[in-house]
Amino acid sequence: MSNPDLRIVPIDPLNRDLVNGWIRAQRAAVEHDQPGEPLPSPAFQRLRLLLWPDSLDVERYVAVQDGEVLGSIQYSMPNQDNQHLLELELDVRPDRRREGIGTALIEFTEQRAAELGRDTILAFAVDSLDGGPQFDHAGQHFAKARGYKTVDQEIHRRNDLTVVGDDELGKLYADAWRKAAGYELVQWTDRCPDEVIDGYAALNERMYTDPPMGEELDIRPAVYDAARIRNLEWTTAERGQARFITAVVHVESGEVAGMSGLGTVPGEELHAWQEDTIVEEKHRGHRLGVILKIANQRLLRRYRPQIRYIHTWNAEVNDHMIAINEAMGYRALCRDLDVQKKL
Repeated sequence: MSNPDLRIVPIDPLNRDLVNGWIRAQRAAVEHDQPGEPLPSPAFQRLRLLLWPDSLDVERYVAVQDGEVLGSIQYSMPNQDNQHLLELELDVRPDRRREGIGTALIEFTEQRAAELGRDTILAFAVDSLDGGPQFDHAGQHFAKARGYKTVDQEIHRRNDLTVVGDDELGKLYADAWRKAAGYELVQWTDRCPDEVIDGYAALNERMYTDPPMGEELDIRPAVYDAARIRNLEWTTAERGQARFITAVVHVESGEVAGMSGLGTVPGEELHAWQEDTIVEEKHRGHRLGVILKIANQRLLRRYRPQIRYIHTWNAEVNDHMIAINEAMGYRALCRDLDVQKKL
């Protein structure tokens, strides 16, 4: 169905009605499509309109008809690497679907991507698991109809921190340290210590190539250095996000052998999100992943004891990290699909 009066316009952060409509539409979409999941934080969404890392170019638009926001799109586009790529978030208000709004937004996106010299669009859709919560699959059906192919998938797991007790975690942690002689922890909130920042940046860079991913997923190597890390830290702090990072250092060589991060957003008091976790290949086999995950969860709880749930994503073939997460109390919630289109 066509919408001759539908307009797609950039979001003006100072247009209160537009911003409020955008947030309401996003929250309605999540509440309908993924019931029980945390809704987008209005505070964080407003801050995202104003601040993003220097390593990204960002554009946001809303679909408006008769003064109402019916849907939205956001583009995140790396500008220091992966300059072929446009990562897309697309939402349509549940009560206005099947009216051509999503089609108008995706056609606008593909035209805009071509104008910007981006030949790959990557988006995301949810898929329910057998025995798990049943989520709306409209996103994956819409993507397939528009020529977007599933190129990777991850299992979204959620950890209820009340399920696995401190005694059980303490035993896992102590057992892991028995195999990790010669390593030590470095932990921080928000700002990485100068003495480990280069090694920490190198591990962030490795996250683009080391984790298992689909062969057709067009993610290329990235470039990380201390300046990029400092800018990301500045951006997240200015947006009111709290981050909790644990690294493990090989004492003899001084090498940063692994790291794990957790993040929160302003206005959300119950949920936190796992960021990257990685152990350098030559330092594997010492249970460092277990140490990193448990130590960092403890760091989070020291500062944010009210947090109850942590969300993480793992490739289905990443047996080692899945085993760690399962032991800590993470349970499968749904499958997240990476859908990609080459223009």
